[in-house]
Amino acid sequence: MRLEPLFCVKEHKLHKIADGMIFDTAKLERIELPWSQIQLAGDTYNEEFLAELRTMLKTFEAAGKFAVLVPIADMPLESAEQTESFIAAFNHTARRIKDCAAVAGFEIPPELNDAQDFMDTLAVKHAQYVYFSKQQDLSDERVVLY
Repeated sequence: MRLEPLFCVKEHKLHKIADGMIFDTAKLERIELPWSQIQLAGDTYNEEFLAELRTMLKTFEAAGKFAVLVPIADMPLESAEQTESFIAAFNHTARRIKDCAAVAGFEIPPELNDAQDFMDTLAVKHAQYVYFSKQQDLSDERVVLY
């Protein structure tokens, strides 16, 4: 099930598609997601944790609230393999919450050397998301600067 985007980015500001108005990012709930809570050993994911996340997001949806998911790199990102594993874990997370309209998008972890790879990987099947960053050097049109 693919969700239609509810938000878009114009000039690095978040806009609600329905009315075209700027959406105040301060109204977004920030949900921090530690990588170690999502990915257990190897390629095993914590499906119980992801089910609880989905339940919480469905509650947000029912209340008309929106969230930005904040990946936390609480394990080393020192190699290409670790970075690939990190991105895969959050791509898996996106699959588990794919029907949750309350998710505006993901914050780009500052630890990632290649934010583009993170966004492009998630966008393959989750084009409805926008991305959030405090890094002023990101010029991608999908990024909300805040």
